[in-house]
Amino acid sequence: MKRFIFILFVILCVLVSCDDMSQLAKELRQKSVTLKVDDLSTGKSGEVLLVMNKEWPDNIQDSIYAILRRTQMGLPQPEPMFTLYQVNPDMFKGDFTRQTNIVHIDVNSSYEGSECKIEKNTWSRPQTYVHICAPTQQDAVKCLAENSDKVLKTMFDTDIAKLQALNAQRPNADLIEYVHQKFGIMMTIPEDYEIGREGDDFLWLLYRTPVNDRFIMIYTTPNKKLTREAMMIKRNFITHQYIEGATPDIYPEVTEVAGYPIHQPLTIGAKEGAELRGLWDTKNDYMGGPFYQFSFINLDGKCVTIDGSVYAPKENKAVYMRQVEAIVKSVK
Repeated sequence: MKRFIFILFVILCVLVSCDDMSQLAKELRQKSVTLKVDDLSTGKSGEVLLVMNKEWPDNIQDSIYAILRRTQMGLPQPEPMFTLYQVNPDMFKGDFTRQTNIVHIDVNSSYEGSECKIEKNTWSRPQTYVHICAPTQQDAVKCLAENSDKVLKTMFDTDIAKLQALNAQRPNADLIEYVHQKFGIMMTIPEDYEIGREGDDFLWLLYRTPVNDRFIMIYTTPNKKLTREAMMIKRNFITHQYIEGATPDIYPEVTEVAGYPIHQPLTIGAKEGAELRGLWDTKNDYMGGPFYQFSFINLDGKCVTIDGSVYAPKENKAVYMRQVEAIVKSVK
């Protein structure tokens, strides 16, 4: 029963805010909570349902596609953030309304002006429904372009939340509990992952398939600096120490190229820290790929870093990177 309660707690963590956690824990101890996932949104990671008239001029449709298929950051080759699936407005009903991310381009001459409305969890959860209302097709394109940063970020965040909800349906409960005991953090780790290597302040989690690998590193360091340079130095030190290849002179390191890695402050729940997004390659070898990490200072004054990376030499990497980023961002 204790194991069941723990798993249920992990699943609920991704569906509620941190402010609700203490109340949830109390209710779980009372064994009075049942989980309802019937309203979980549908669709694959990276998909967007575009509700737009297919008979509109090609240049209008191409402009909207270009906005919504912006290149995803932090990948070695250009890949769009989203794959688009288009339906006519008269088809937008039933199961179509349950998609995770929806962009509805609504043109009507009766509208006095243009508006971009972003709604959350309208028909399912997690879900983002973007409703562009405009009097002309050109106005619709302009309105979407002006709000594109917010629209794309909101849909990306919703995609991350959907992946976290899916991970919580099949958690590796033993590994989640072990990470909690070792580092004092809660994370939603799916059952596919296992421990590959471990040190006193280090844990390397692996999910390997015949064609690609996904990795999660968790480590603590006494260096409290969260600058771009400090985070790069710490990552290179850790990978050199723990992720060596066939010989000691083969190990992953951060690649500085084309403005990468990208560094910016980030707060996840109550944890204020910084994220680093970029590329890695292997010293004295040919392996490489993208990585994403989040670092923060814990109550003991140590810097905790959670780092997800991908090695998929013959495949697109956008969805795989989103999967590891979802795990990193599930920290509580």
